[in-house]
Amino acid sequence: MLKFTQPFHSGSRVTLRRLYSSAPTKSRVQLVAELRKLSNAPIIKARQALDESNGDFNAARQWLEEDMRKSGAAKAEKIKDRETSEGLISISVLEGGMGSRVGSGTGRVQAGIIELNCESDFVSRTEEFARLADTISDLVARSRALDQDTFSPFTLLPIEDLLHLSHKSGTVGSLITDLIARIGENISLRRAMLLTSPTNSNTTYRAASYLHQGRVGALNLISLRSPQPSLFKDDSFIGDLEKLERALARQTAGFMTLGVDKKRHPEDEPETILYEQPFMMLGGENASIPVRRVLDQWQEKWGLEELAVADFARWEVGKD
Repeated sequence: MLKFTQPFHSGSRVTLRRLYSSAPTKSRVQLVAELRKLSNAPIIKARQALDESNGDFNAARQWLEEDMRKSGAAKAEKIKDRETSEGLISISVLEGGMGSRVGSGTGRVQAGIIELNCESDFVSRTEEFARLADTISDLVARSRALDQDTFSPFTLLPIEDLLHLSHKSGTVGSLITDLIARIGENISLRRAMLLTSPTNSNTTYRAASYLHQGRVGALNLISLRSPQPSLFKDDSFIGDLEKLERALARQTAGFMTLGVDKKRHPEDEPETILYEQPFMMLGGENASIPVRRVLDQWQEKWGLEELAVADFARWEVGKD
């Protein structure tokens, strides 16, 4: 309702001051719609939450969250033995290494790769499922590997520990349970790995990654040594290096790559060894040349002392 104060005179000028009442109360339909938007709850549940809370929106929201936790836990327990053979690979790179445009660019590498599984291909293609996978891979990338006797760039992390990692909306375990409650399918975190670069080393490291339709993912650790540290501030060099790194990650993902070189994997077939494969993902005149020979040529072109793939992880949904 519009209210007016008594007019007052300032000389010959009359001023009216308008005072407004508080904003109109939202209708029940509007409150239900807002609750559903915030929680993805069914309309019946949103209405029940308002009934249980006497129309108090904040109390209704808390009621919904608690109800979803309980129903999600019950549903997850009921369907926990159902097979989860579909899903997504998700990769999160927080620090891409020296000169990288990802992170600080100061030389540290930190990244995570995870496989999140569900029952159907349909669910694996939903935005909700993809967001959950990305959230978990980001949390993995931010985590730390504990109790390592010897350093390894890639460290498999215990799933049970990861389920207790905290997120602003809850733990990883509760986020999975909440989605189970909404979609009615079993969801499981199958595996997770942390990539960190060695410290106190004269070698420079960078991370390169590639995802193919979310079903195949490659995360590579590239090692370089250069007599010219300023090279990593050269835009031309960095641009050329990024193109090469992406091609290496695509090569690793696109082929059934099992190892980097024959020395470390003498019993594997040449087509499964990265350095032995024709560098098809780089294309052009290099498409038929073995990866290692292309790296040698690139190393010579930029005057590097070393250019190598130190290690990699190649994951495919449902396969070891």
